[in-house]
Amino acid sequence: MRRHHLSEPVLDALNSVTEDEEAVGFLLDAESSRRLLLLRAIRDAAADETAADADDVRRAWRLLEAAERADPAGFRTVLLDPQVGVWSASLLRRLSRPDPAATVGEPPLRVELGFLGQLAAAVFIGAGADFRARVPVQDGRVFLPGLGRATVGGDPWGTAEVWGHDGAVRVAAGDVTVTLPDDRENDVPGWEGQRRLRAEHAGMRLTVTLDDLGPYAPVPALAAPGRLSSAQFASWQHWFARMWPVLVNDHVVSARALTTGLRSVVPLPRGERLRARAASSSDAFGCLLLSEPDEDEDVLPAQLGVALVHEFRHTLLNGLIFLTPLFEECDELFYAPWRDDPRPLGGLVHGAYAFSGVAHYWRTRGAEGLAGFEHALWRSAVRGVLGTLREHPALTPLGHALVDSLDEQTTGWHAEPVGVREQRLAHLATVHHRATWRAHHLQVPAAHAKELAEAWSAGRPGHAVTRHPEPALRADPGACRLDTLALLARLGLVAPGEFDALRAAENPARKVPGVVPADLALVDGDATTAVKLYGEELSGPDARPAAWAGLGLALAECGERAAGNALTERPELALAVGRALPTPPDPVLLAHWLAE
Repeated sequence: MRRHHLSEPVLDALNSVTEDEEAVGFLLDAESSRRLLLLRAIRDAAADETAADADDVRRAWRLLEAAERADPAGFRTVLLDPQVGVWSASLLRRLSRPDPAATVGEPPLRVELGFLGQLAAAVFIGAGADFRARVPVQDGRVFLPGLGRATVGGDPWGTAEVWGHDGAVRVAAGDVTVTLPDDRENDVPGWEGQRRLRAEHAGMRLTVTLDDLGPYAPVPALAAPGRLSSAQFASWQHWFARMWPVLVNDHVVSARALTTGLRSVVPLPRGERLRARAASSSDAFGCLLLSEPDEDEDVLPAQLGVALVHEFRHTLLNGLIFLTPLFEECDELFYAPWRDDPRPLGGLVHGAYAFSGVAHYWRTRGAEGLAGFEHALWRSAVRGVLGTLREHPALTPLGHALVDSLDEQTTGWHAEPVGVREQRLAHLATVHHRATWRAHHLQVPAAHAKELAEAWSAGRPGHAVTRHPEPALRADPGACRLDTLALLARLGLVAPGEFDALRAAENPARKVPGVVPADLALVDGDATTAVKLYGEELSGPDARPAAWAGLGLALAECGERAAGNALTERPELALAVGRALPTPPDPVLLAHWLAE
């Protein structure tokens, strides 16, 4: 292992709205050293705390050392497999507990420790060397990182032997022996190969593992659905093959960085329409979790490409944070334009970094249509968040340098024109998201809400209440789908027929959860109808907090700007007054009253 010095050129490359191949290579080297440290820490912790397993760990460690000597390059490849990162980090956390014995849902500790032998076996197999290794069985299977898994059955937490001789590799447990095929990606009885997605364009190749076999979920809340069928794998291969020319032709710097650092993709099932899910993990450098994309043929390649860039930037920032802190402990929570919930400072830094890259990606793709909308939406989001971060005292000097660099690179974007329709839709989505977030998460003090309600009931003017204490942040777990207007904007841009059909539907929420007719009218430019529909909803007992935000935008588009701004800038006041009154007030009159 060696020390990794963050040189000024590497730091400049990382503090950028684009990705840099050499900087990615530097982070991979650092991640390799970090993984070695994790392995050493696991060995030492196992020797100190699990005497019953110490002999097995020592044997596996000697085997791993022999594997590294046999094939140093192959050892590094296996070491950098994202499954190894998740396993090593989670096991070390487990060994750090006062009692590392298995809890509900965990495999026996000896099984987790025995993964060291599986690492060694994977290296030997890749090198074509003769070897013999004793490895644990996990739920009746033996997983070999980067290669695949053998199903041996028997004891769910038993033991198996893996050996290689003259190029043949077998896994055996009890009376079951599985022989691996020459091409490890192929499936044969008892063996499921780890398949790769491959794409090539203009001489540039991308090869990544489609990880539908790994036993360690990088993000436990987004567990993969299991082994994909051949047809499902073929779909992913088709999508990647269509996406890759877009990246190579129009975003070549990002494409080069991805060829260097992207290791695997964990496939997730398709989510709600135009609400793709994507995630990454600090424990799994180079691993992205992606849901199946919507098959809108005209925009699918660009949308899949930006999903890769977005999550890959999270991976890069995680790698940088492992080397140097960008922020100190901070208990504050903040508004993030890309989330439904309040976020900690680290989440805000991560989002600013990732979405500056997203905004840059769409900026290069044009000023109209989906690209113009996305660029206008995310440049506004990044600008607001960088403003929050710029002077925050919890940022370290390097954290401030990162924020200042992103700020400098993105400032000029806001003067660049986009299509009139696209700018309007981005404005609606931006203002609606923030106002809805405030309505959900900011709580007006009860005494102030009562004072406002009493003034309203007595017919006193709104300006008679001059004291306006700051609301308290109270995270609402029910806040969900705050991106509704952004989703409808995308739908109108990429599938206008589908948008029109949704607008004509009596209950559009059956097709697109979270959508009401008033939202469709607002996005479609029918502000008068939107005011009427939002008003009807807010006059009833079960109005959504988002309806105040929508009404504010609709009023502003009807020319009633002061009333509209009162609802979009402080929607929590209208919500608090409405809840403090025995019957719902007229929402339009209340908006004008609050504007006084």
